[in-house]
Amino acid sequence: MIRTLKRAAAAIFAAAMIIAAAACGGEPVVGNLGEVALEENDMYAVISVRDYGDITAKLFHGAAPNAVDRFVEYADRGYYDGTTIHRIIDEYVIQGGSLNGDGSDGNVPDSLYIPVETSPVTFNFYGALCLASSKKGCYAQFYIVDNDKPQDIDAVINKLTEQLGNEEISARLLEEDKKKYQEYLDKLKAIPEEVKEKYKRVGGLYDLDGTSTVFGQVIDGFDVLKAITSVEVVSGNKSDDKQNIPSKPLQSVIIDSVKIIKIEPEVSEESTTTKKTVKPKKSSEEEINAETLPTAASEDTTVPADSADTADPAEGEDAAESGAVQVSDEAVTAETENTEQTPANEETVVIPAYEEDTLPEDDDEIVIIEE
Repeated sequence: MIRTLKRAAAAIFAAAMIIAAAACGGEPVVGNLGEVALEENDMYAVISVRDYGDITAKLFHGAAPNAVDRFVEYADRGYYDGTTIHRIIDEYVIQGGSLNGDGSDGNVPDSLYIPVETSPVTFNFYGALCLASSKKGCYAQFYIVDNDKPQDIDAVINKLTEQLGNEEISARLLEEDKKKYQEYLDKLKAIPEEVKEKYKRVGGLYDLDGTSTVFGQVIDGFDVLKAITSVEVVSGNKSDDKQNIPSKPLQSVIIDSVKIIKIEPEVSEESTTTKKTVKPKKSSEEEINAETLPTAASEDTTVPADSADTADPAEGEDAAESGAVQVSDEAVTAETENTEQTPANEETVVIPAYEEDTLPEDDDEIVIIEE
């Protein structure tokens, strides 16, 4: 069976080991690999969604300092207040923080984009809070992983190994495609056992690891997350429309506010121990004056190349479970205007994305065989 392969806009982040290191100034690097709970000195965000409730997420400053500083700065300035959750794909992601509510960032100077940050202790598990990224980098949009479907990475490895070892299938693959599949397989095999076990237990989007900034983890409000993902959606988001995936809420889902709170250490005062909660100081790394915040693009402006609908709805999660290999008879095109992730078609294996300079040209053919 010949099918067109939509290359997933993601690659596997292969961490060789799980570390407990220190960031600049001795800040501990913690993430969402283990159980996530609030402790002294932690910061957390409360994302209040109108008519739905609050989603609370712990922030990982040690693992993604630039992303957390950006998110805290913009939350404190009220940037997110009144913006929408403009993109909702059930068992995939919800995404918000677009200035115009269409996946674009407005007239943002290139200097305000920050690079993707990765860490060996942060992953796209169910409930991960991440910065959306575009070709320019990350600005202010964020997404939350809403896929709680268990991911059996070892099953994908076994299936792909079996199919690549099949002489009939191998004979129909181009050499360059065999190499790409082998690279993808090697990346899957390099995922630490602790990571594979947690994906199998809680779900998530492992194909996005290493290509997106995970800077927090939802610890409360999963019921709110589920309620949001159950809303009726229609077409209207450019990149998802290309994949025939409706993702724009029929009725606006509005973020009322994002509040940042820090848990101060316990202090003893006259034999009485108290714990107080205060807002953190603003980021000193990048003071962004209110007047530098972008303004909305005009109505007749098309979505710019820096649109950050971060997920290329291609053949992803359900596909990863079945491990079936596909055949493509059409060119694979890299979408750089909207780096969107996409839920998957069942019975497919996610094929890794490659750096821009190694992407096939439009007239190149990637051939993959499906049983």
